[in-house]
Formats: sequence, C-alpha cells, structure tokens
Amino acid sequence: MFEWLFKIEDNWVVFFDLFSKNGNGDSIRPIAEELRKQRPDMKFFFCDKRKKRLSHIDMADEIITEKTLRFKYVCSKAKYIISPMGFPNKGKKRNGQIFIQTFHGSPVKRCYLARDNQNRKYKKFAKLYRNTDIACAQSEFFKPLWIETYGFENPVIFTHGVPRNDILFTKKNDMGFIENLKKELGLPENKKVILYCPTWRRYDYKAILPFDMEYLKKELSDKYVLLMRSHVGKHEWVNSKLEPVDIFDNKFCYNGGDYPEITHLYLITDIMISDYSSAIWDFSITGKPQILYTYDYESFSTEFKLHFNYPEFFPFPQVKDQKALVDSIKNYPDIQSAYNDFCEKYLTWETGKATENLMNEILKSQVKNASSNFSRRDG
Repeated sequence: MFEWLFKIEDNWVVFFDLFSKNGNGDSIRPIAEELRKQRPDMKFFFCDKRKKRLSHIDMADEIITEKTLRFKYVCSKAKYIISPMGFPNKGKKRNGQIFIQTFHGSPVKRCYLARDNQNRKYKKFAKLYRNTDIACAQSEFFKPLWIETYGFENPVIFTHGVPRNDILFTKKNDMGFIENLKKELGLPENKKVILYCPTWRRYDYKAILPFDMEYLKKELSDKYVLLMRSHVGKHEWVNSKLEPVDIFDNKFCYNGGDYPEITHLYLITDIMISDYSSAIWDFSITGKPQILYTYDYESFSTEFKLHFNYPEFFPFPQVKDQKALVDSIKNYPDIQSAYNDFCEKYLTWETGKATENLMNEILKSQVKNASSNFSRRDG
C-alpha cells in the first residue's frame, strides 16, 4: 500500500479509542494530558466513527474518522499509537512505530486466544494486539493472562499501574470534586450511593435488569440511592423479553451510563455491585465494599469460562438472588483483612503513579529516538 512510502513522524501521536462513549475515555485522557505537558511539540490525533463526529474532544489537534484515507494515512505515519483497543489499519504496524496498549480492563473471563487459541475469529482479532510494545498492567499476576489472551508476537514492556486509576489516589479525599460530581448527577447529599455495573452479556446493546427495582427501592431507599451503569454505559436496560424498561426516577434509581468516566463514579460510590467485570479490580483500589451479584454464574462461566476458580478467588460477598443482595448491603461482613491481602497480591503496581511510569517508558531516549527498530524487553 502507498502509505508505507511515507516516513514516520516522530511527534505524531494517535489516540485510538472507539470503545468509550466520548472518544477519550479509559486511560486515554490522563496520558494525553501528561504528554501535552511534557511534549507540547507533539501533534495529537483523536479518532471517531462516522456516526459519532466527536468534535468536542478538546485535546485534539485533529480528529480523524475511522476507515477514511486520512485515517489510514495518519495511522501509518504516527510514531505512537495509544489505545485501549487493538492496533488500527488491520494491525499493520511499521518498524519504528510504537504501540502502547492501555487495555479496557484487566481480565476475569477468558477472551480470544485464552478462550480458544484455534478459533479463526479470535485469532484474527488477537492479531490487532500482537505488535504491542508497551502495555499497562496492575501487577505481575496479569502479565501471563495478557500474553495468553493476545499471543504477543514479541516481548512486551509492562509498565506499573493503569493510568485511568491514578485519580482514585489523587482525588480520593477531594470533597469538592466528589460533591460537585454528585450535584452534576443529581444525587442527594444525604444518601449513600450504590453503583451497579455488570459486565456485558450476549444481547447486543441490551442489558437485562436482573432484579425487581421496586423491591430494592422498598428495602433500601431510606438510606441509599442506586446508580445504574451498564457495560461502558452503552447498553439499554431491558426486561427478560428484551423490551426497554423505564427505571430512572431520580429519587432512588439514577442513570450513570451517560457519564463518561467510570473511575470518577467509584469516588462517589459507597458500595459497588458487579459480577464478572474488570471493575472488580479497579474498584478494589478504593478499599470500599463491593458485592458480586452472580445470579447466572453457572451459565455465564460455562459460556465464557473464567481464568480462575471464581467462587474461591474473590474475598467479596457473592450472592445469587435479590434478597441475599439486599441483606449483604444492609449487613456487609467485615472482610478488611482478606480485602487487604487481595489488593497486596493482585494490585501491587497500582500506586497512583501509573501515568508517570508510562511517560518514563514513552519518553525515554531508546523509545523517542527509535526509527527502525524498537528495543523490546520484559519490564
């Protein structure tokens, strides 16, 4: 293809995020903000889909639209590609380009090659990740899981921590930030916040409501409000017939799906309810209570397969019906010691300095000055 004829531009950076709702979600924004401070000479390209037209991305020097000639041209010339997704241009990475993988979330369920390394569809998708140079991880524990999932072609530098989680350290005690966010979402000041954020299931962009909202409201509304966020805030809540349901009353149940950054929501949350989502890892950094609502564990674990013995792996309460869910909220057990042990074992690289650690790798001389070969090592 003609794009290979053009030299790589050392100060071009492509932020390739078509996964989040706003085009600069996940770890993209903190990386871009810090990179802008340290390297103001760099030109920032952000990506959008044709249907989105994300002209509001304030850090972009230029917004390039997926599948256009301009998109392919820029992605073939940019020195750096930073993404929670796979590499653009069908995974065709040139010598001298540096692919930085932030990952959307750390694995609980098996995906792609970790699920079936002979599946042609999975192998094709994993190909978009195989040329990763630098990847973000939460501890040594995750390195073999990522390698198994994507089958990296070469050794990868794993940096310590995930940039999206730095805010859980820097804003943890910032009451002004927390109070303003509650006001923005319309949440009452005198109620505790329960965040429900499950992983996705096979219903396209639909998320089945797995409990009776009126029951929860009756049992919990005197002390709590419920903030609902489907997977990445993209799924519509439906009943068992996949029909849309109207659950938001702004008295007990609130919509958290339109807010772009879930890590911000963790700061205002008192109790999180999840299931097999990577949110479990990130929220654990807060040290706050979480409950795993595993009403469909048998069918889900059979279909998706998990990386470990789920019922014994996580120290948090696991419940399978809404009555047990309510009881756990009202009478949360003392698991602080087990919680601390869990974090010390699996989140050891999360210290609030993930963006700084990644910058050290991006900007070090061996990376910045590379033109044809990138010195890969296992960090």
